[in-house]
Amino acid sequence: MISSLRALPHTTYLRAIPYAVVAAVAIGVPSDLIDNPIFGRPVPIRPIDYVIWAITSLLIGLIFAIRLPPSQAEAQDRNEVRTVWGGFASFLAVGCPVCNQLVVLLLGSGGALSWWAPAQPFVGAAAIGLVLWALRTRLQTYELTACPLPRALSTS
Repeated sequence: MISSLRALPHTTYLRAIPYAVVAAVAIGVPSDLIDNPIFGRPVPIRPIDYVIWAITSLLIGLIFAIRLPPSQAEAQDRNEVRTVWGGFASFLAVGCPVCNQLVVLLLGSGGALSWWAPAQPFVGAAAIGLVLWALRTRLQTYELTACPLPRALSTS
């Protein structure tokens, strides 16, 4: 996968920056990793939250920057669904455990702190894994469609 990333055109990395920023804002504002007046967070932010947030945002930006030709639209759509789910899992992993209404409804505020909070880094690892899988799939599909045929095969 590293060699595939090195083979990408340099413009892909420039295109990835705005996508990564949008992903970072979309995850960071509601989870209050980016301080804002709309959302609050009674539980302090852990350093692992910033790591999960940064990695998933960068990977999401890179995935959306790698554009496939229109003939690969179905593969691109499946890949983007995986990417969005990875971003959502990342949001769950870095969000405040007692601010998640579904978790509080299911576990109560005590359960959110004693059960959900310790599980969040594992959810973050799963989110990173899901986004890495989406990136790997995108790179494989990109390689299949972007590589020209050798000259001997194309002139027959």
